[in-house]
Amino acid sequence: MRRLKSNLWLVIAWAILLPAAAVRADVLLDQTNLVGVPSVAAPSEYSFTASTAQALTLTLTDLQLPAAFSSLQVAVTLGDTLVGSATVNPATHTATLAIPAAAGNYTLDVIGTPNSTQGFGSFGVCVAPATSAASCVAAYSFSGNVQTPSSTSSTGTSTLNTNFTSTVAGSYTVTLTDDGFPVALGSLSAGIFQGSNPISVGIPAGTPTQVTLVAATSYQLLIAAIANSTLPAGLYGIQITDPTGAAVFTHTVPVGTLPAATIVDNTTAQALTLSLTDYGYPAALGTVGVAVTEGSASLATLTAPGTVANFTAPAGSVEIWQYAAAATQPGVYGVDLSVYAASTTGASLYSATQVVNPASITATSYAFVATLPSAGTYTLVANDFQFPSAFQSISATVAQNGTVLAQTSGGNFTAAQGPVVVLVNATPPQAGSGIFGVTVQTDGTSPQILLDQTQAVGAVFTTQPINLGNSGSYTVALDDLAFPQSFLNLAVVVSRGSQVLGKIYAGGTFQFTGIPGSQYVVSVVATPGSDNYGLYSLNIASAAPTVTFSASPTSVTAGDTTTLTWSSQNATSCTAGGSTAWTGSESTSGTLAVVVSATETLTLTCTGPGGSATQSLSVTATVAPASSGGGGGVDWGLLAMLGGLLLAGRRGARPGAAVTEL
Repeated sequence: MRRLKSNLWLVIAWAILLPAAAVRADVLLDQTNLVGVPSVAAPSEYSFTASTAQALTLTLTDLQLPAAFSSLQVAVTLGDTLVGSATVNPATHTATLAIPAAAGNYTLDVIGTPNSTQGFGSFGVCVAPATSAASCVAAYSFSGNVQTPSSTSSTGTSTLNTNFTSTVAGSYTVTLTDDGFPVALGSLSAGIFQGSNPISVGIPAGTPTQVTLVAATSYQLLIAAIANSTLPAGLYGIQITDPTGAAVFTHTVPVGTLPAATIVDNTTAQALTLSLTDYGYPAALGTVGVAVTEGSASLATLTAPGTVANFTAPAGSVEIWQYAAAATQPGVYGVDLSVYAASTTGASLYSATQVVNPASITATSYAFVATLPSAGTYTLVANDFQFPSAFQSISATVAQNGTVLAQTSGGNFTAAQGPVVVLVNATPPQAGSGIFGVTVQTDGTSPQILLDQTQAVGAVFTTQPINLGNSGSYTVALDDLAFPQSFLNLAVVVSRGSQVLGKIYAGGTFQFTGIPGSQYVVSVVATPGSDNYGLYSLNIASAAPTVTFSASPTSVTAGDTTTLTWSSQNATSCTAGGSTAWTGSESTSGTLAVVVSATETLTLTCTGPGGSATQSLSVTATVAPASSGGGGGVDWGLLAMLGGLLLAGRRGARPGAAVTEL
C-alpha cells in the first residue's frame, strides 16, 4: 500500500475495539480497607507478597486465650479483589480457606467479637502450600489479638474479672504494675481463684508474687483498681508467667475515665520516638499525657508535653493511651509516634491533633496544624464539600502561640514563621454525615499549599494524600466488597486544596485530571451495616487510553486510495500495523491517505500511563472489471463529449470559414 495526500471516497466496513492492556504503568492506590464502628474491636491486619503463583490454604485458629471468641472471621484480598473469606466453627475453633494460585500483594483481615467477660481474645493464622497445609509459611502467617474498646467510668474505679489457663504444674509469677498514667492509682490489688476456692488474694502492685498452680486448669483472675482522688483515671498492667517463663496472660487495663487505646501495628522490632505537644490554643490544657504499651509492658510515658526518643518496641500491636482535660477553655494537643531517626524525621506510625473541650461545651471541634516557612500573609479556607450532606454550619479560626489571628473576609491572615493551629467548629448534617476540607496556603497568584486535610463528621472516616507521577486523567474506582456484609453508606471524594475534583456515592468510578508536583487528598466515608464491620476496595490509576480508528472507503478497487482517520485520549504515543504502508510510530491523532492494492486488516495501538488500547479495521480491495473486444473498449462517454465540442465549433464558425469534418 502507498501513502497519498489526496481526498478519497469514504465507506466504512467494520471496526472492533480490543480491550485495554492489563498492565498499568501508573497505579497510585490498589488497596482494600476493613473498617469497624468505634464501639467494636479494631480489625487485625497482615500483608504479604507472593512472588510466584502458588495455591495456598489458610487456617484461622481461635487460640481460646483467655477465652473463646463469640465470633471470629477472616477475609483475604489480592490487590483490590476479595479472593475469599471464612468463619471459625465454634465446635472446632478453626476455619480453613483455599486461596487460588496467583502472585501479588495479599492482605489478611481478621475481625472478631471477644468473650464479653474477657473483652479480648487471641488467634493464629497459618498460610501454607495447598499440598502441605500443616507447613505454615512464616512470611505469610501471623498471630494477634482482638480487643473490645474499654468503656470509661466516671466513678474512677475498675474491676477486671477474667480467666486464664495454666500450662504446666508449678510456681507461676504474677506481676501487677501501676503505670502511673496519667497519675498513680489510689489502690490496686489482685486475686486468683478456682471456682469459690481462693488460690491467692491480696496480690499487691509493684512486687512479683509467686503462686502455685496445677497444669491445664482454668483459673479466675480478679483485679480491683481505684483511681487517684485528684484525677479519676489510671492505667495498670498485669502479667502471669508459667514456670518456664512463658506468658499465659498479659494485658494493660485502663481505669476510670481513661479512654480506650488506639492500636497500631509495629511491623518489626525497632526503636521509636513519642512526642506530645500542647498548642496552647485557645488555652493551655489542664492535663495532657500519652503512654505506649505492649501486652502488659509500659514502653514510654509522657505526663506533660515533651519527647521520649529511642525506646525499643517489639513487633506486633502496640497501644497508644491518651488523656487530656481542658480547664475553662478548649485546648489543642498533638501526638506523634514515629520510627526513631537520629538526624531526620522517621516514618510516622501514628499522628493526630485533638481538640479537648470543657465539660460545658458540646460543639464538634477539630484541630489542624500548619507550619509556616516564613513571616507573611497566608490564606485559610474551610470548605464544606457538601458530600454526602451539607453541614448546618462551619467556621474556622487560626492562632499562633496561643493568640488568635485576625482574618479578612477572604481568609487572609498575617503570621510569623512557625506553626499555626487551625480550629474548625462544624455542626453536623441533620441526617447522615458530611466532609469538609481545610487549606492553608501562601498568598499570591501561584500559592503554595502548606496544609491540605479533610475531615468527616458522623461516620467512619479515612483519608490519605497521593502524589501523581504523570499529568493526565486518573480513574478512581470504589467497590463495596460486602464482607461481612454491605455498607449502609459508602462514599469517596478526591480534593486538592479547597477544590473537589470528583466524588462518588455507594461505589462506582469517576475520573479527574491532575498534574505532578501537587498533593491530592482521597477521603472515604463509610457506615458499616449491622455486623459493625465493612470491607471496601479503592483503586486509583492513570485512565486507560481510548482509540477511535476508521477508514473511508473500506472497499475500493485495487490500486485506489482510502483515508485513515484516528484519534485517542489518555495516550502519549501510537503505533500502526497491518501493512508495509501502515506501520511504525504515528501521532496520537491524524488523517492519512493510502493506496489499497490488496485486502488488509490494519491496526492502531495507542499507549499511555494507564496502559494501551488497540483498534483494528478491514479494508477490502476488489479487482477492476476486465475490458472486451480486439480493438479495445469504446469509451462512449468520451465520444459524446467530443461530438458536443464539434457541434459547438460549427455554430461559432465565421461565415466563409472552412470546417473540418471528422
